[in-house]
Amino acid sequence: MSDMDPREFEIDHLLQRSMAAPVPDLSQDFEQRLADEIQRRSQPIGPRGRIVLIGYGMISLGVSVWVMRDQGLGLPEAAAVIGITLALMGAISLALRSRALSDYPSVHPAGNKNHHRSRD
Repeated sequence: MSDMDPREFEIDHLLQRSMAAPVPDLSQDFEQRLADEIQRRSQPIGPRGRIVLIGYGMISLGVSVWVMRDQGLGLPEAAAVIGITLALMGAISLALRSRALSDYPSVHPAGNKNHHRSRD
């Protein structure tokens, strides 16, 4: 260890102390608290949040067109690039949404395979 740089020696010492420390444990209710927090954050956005997102989208669209024009792309090419990107985002969003909805069992009796009508 004598041919070590002083910084390397300090890092090695820090690593050895870190490895000797006990491993922390998660609390018993960690998974439930995490699920509750995810559920709370996955609520739909309100009108104010919608306005912020629309404003952000408009500003980013304008900046994108400006940068593309500055790089020598014409307006039709810039519009095509942005249009294709938006179309792909829409298609991916629809695909993910339909996949997420198909993961849930149907609650309608006609769609429930375990529902049997009485034939009295």
